[in-house]
Amino acid sequence: MVAVLTIEGLAKSFAGVRALDGVDVEVHEGEILGLVGPNGSGKTTLFNCVTGFVRPTAGTVLWKGRNITQLAPDQIARLGVVRTFQQKMVFPRATVRENVEMAWRGKRGGDTGQQFKSCDDLLDFLGLAHLKDRLATDIPFGSARNLGLGLALAANPRLLLLDEPAGGLNQDEGQELADLISKIKELGITVWVIEHDMPFIMSLCERIIVLHVGKRIAEGRPAEVANDPNVISVFLGEKFAKDSAT
Repeated sequence: MVAVLTIEGLAKSFAGVRALDGVDVEVHEGEILGLVGPNGSGKTTLFNCVTGFVRPTAGTVLWKGRNITQLAPDQIARLGVVRTFQQKMVFPRATVRENVEMAWRGKRGGDTGQQFKSCDDLLDFLGLAHLKDRLATDIPFGSARNLGLGLALAANPRLLLLDEPAGGLNQDEGQELADLISKIKELGITVWVIEHDMPFIMSLCERIIVLHVGKRIAEGRPAEVANDPNVISVFLGEKFAKDSAT
């Protein structure tokens, strides 16, 4: 597998607290990679360091061999590394279509051809065409999540980092989101996703990395991670491991 993103020895401290402690990661082109771990394990901090919102204390981030460790978020996004946030990042007083239009005009990046021909093409892909004239604050929660994805996709990403995209969704909405993320991968976009919903991420991802107190403690296919004694001890618990095996 070709690594498009390589993280080497990444560390970050906040007021003496070690949030990341020498993390190494390779993100392979065309995969859906999962990132899990207990609260406070450093997952979002890792995303923040990769995308330039936080400067690491040590280590390097390489995008297709280029050192992007010290670049600003907008520079990194224009190279094709784009992220979402846990909060809904939309323009509340604008319509669904106006939200996508603003993102489309402001953040066209990436290093290869466009995935979508127009805003309307993107809205069709997201299943939001019928809501395009509604205010962003007036659409269902699951549709708002899709709109947040749309703002990121408007930037023409080659690597899309999703921070807890399934948070607050019910089971049916979560399955629809998983289907949408799989469709995003089919466009040729590599996806890296943080999630606490373990059944969601176990069924979606081909490979999963586990963080604990700022360190990578496991990596492998979902079944391998679910049966890792260390992961069971500090994160999943015996019940989840038994349930996932049945």
